[in-house]
Amino acid sequence: MPFARTIASALTDPLPDGEAPIAGRGAYQALRERGLPFVPVHTGGGCFALSLALPYGEVLVANDGQIAHDATDHHAWLACFYASPSSPYDADEDDMTEIYLANALARWVTARYFILVS
Repeated sequence: MPFARTIASALTDPLPDGEAPIAGRGAYQALRERGLPFVPVHTGGGCFALSLALPYGEVLVANDGQIAHDATDHHAWLACFYASPSSPYDADEDDMTEIYLANALARWVTARYFILVS
């Protein structure tokens, strides 16, 4: 989906009449409402994911590697924790943990994030 706006704008700004939301918009807003400061990151090839940097790694959330597709084409979120925050896109499978989705993600990150930053 080509953007007439930035990815940050597509996630947060009011939508003009007739503009469909991107798939990541609802996930981004739900995670932020739970106090999880995910941010959009470019992962290459025109794809974006939601990212949360943790002291010992990074969580990336996407649907088939993308949050910027039309929400009507959304199927399921995949959340992965990468133990090597310097290069999550080239991480070895041993460095990656699938977290699952939605509330499971919020519980998993909250349990680790708030303990580490408190």
